[in-house]
Amino acid sequence: MRRPSHPLEEALQARVRLLATTLRPATVRGYEHTVRVFLRYLREAFPDLRRPSDLRRDPHMLGWLEHLWLRRAHSSDRPLCNDSRAAHLIHLRKLFDLLADHTFPPRPGLLLSDDIPRPDQTLPRPLTPEDDARLQEALHGRNDLLANTLLLTRLTGMRIGETVDLSAGCLRHLGGEDWALHVPVGKLHNERWVPVDIEVRNIAARLRFLATLPPGAPSEFLLPRPRGPGVLRNDLRAALCQAAAQAGIANRIVPHQLRHTYATTMLRAGVSLPALMKLLGHRSANMTLRYVEITQKDLQREFHLARQSPRHLIPLPVSLLKADSGLADAGAVTERLSASIRVLDLFRQQNSSDQDKTIQLLLRRLVRIRSRFEKLVADAKSEK
Repeated sequence: MRRPSHPLEEALQARVRLLATTLRPATVRGYEHTVRVFLRYLREAFPDLRRPSDLRRDPHMLGWLEHLWLRRAHSSDRPLCNDSRAAHLIHLRKLFDLLADHTFPPRPGLLLSDDIPRPDQTLPRPLTPEDDARLQEALHGRNDLLANTLLLTRLTGMRIGETVDLSAGCLRHLGGEDWALHVPVGKLHNERWVPVDIEVRNIAARLRFLATLPPGAPSEFLLPRPRGPGVLRNDLRAALCQAAAQAGIANRIVPHQLRHTYATTMLRAGVSLPALMKLLGHRSANMTLRYVEITQKDLQREFHLARQSPRHLIPLPVSLLKADSGLADAGAVTERLSASIRVLDLFRQQNSSDQDKTIQLLLRRLVRIRSRFEKLVADAKSEK
């Protein structure tokens, strides 16, 4: 027998449908999950509550905060992480804002910004080189569909959801020895091309063969998903834990750590930060820096490389190296102003500090001075 709907359910679901017109499906599913959890809490703790206007911060919302703190993740012994609790609170606060046009709107201030916990600072979480080598050896030894999929994830830096959604023709030949893997639209709603080597191509070929075995993969996907992508992701997480235990890794690991390990390995191999951003599909360098781990060993290596092979300094403009000829015509003044702007900008780039904004202000002033001087010279010529 179907449980009767809560009086608040239709009002909240109507606002979720409104958000669905502009948000991605995965985000909408997050809102729907928050509504289910919140209504389950109200049924158990406050069964007589009927209207949004009946909600009070104390006891309803404070009880909700305590409920989230005590709630377990996926019926396990672990409490919800700060990111999950924050997502529930942000979703519910947004829905309360949208209920302002309801016949009985909720009171303001039910949820405050201070109620939202700060995110867990768990990055970066790459595997050590020793654990990484043992894990890859264990996955190679298993050589089944899940193990090869995890190897593909580790060697390309993809998110687990991106790996699951790979198309059957994801590998592209760019000419010569250059190959790339087409990563589908992922978390940040973008797609990218990741360069791959012969090992990745062999793994992809192995996966294509394994996908032909019963039950088989849909024609558009590289991996079979007979029970849906969510079940496949859970199977991959379980397979990773089994392989980690087989490799003698005591700590619990998750698929996203393979992405962190890929990022750190690429950085240590000499890949520049802008290129690493492209490989990972990030929109900002700050996020990329959160993925990589810089150890004291890395710092020592970079230090000694810099001492042995220092980068060549950018030469000063020729106009500043020439002896002063005593000429003070308009062209010489404009050239000296331009040279000063270039040198000051180089100083700013090579000596980033808290005074960066002040230097940028000086640069803008020099540019304006040069522009005013050029206009002054042009006006003087027009009067002659």
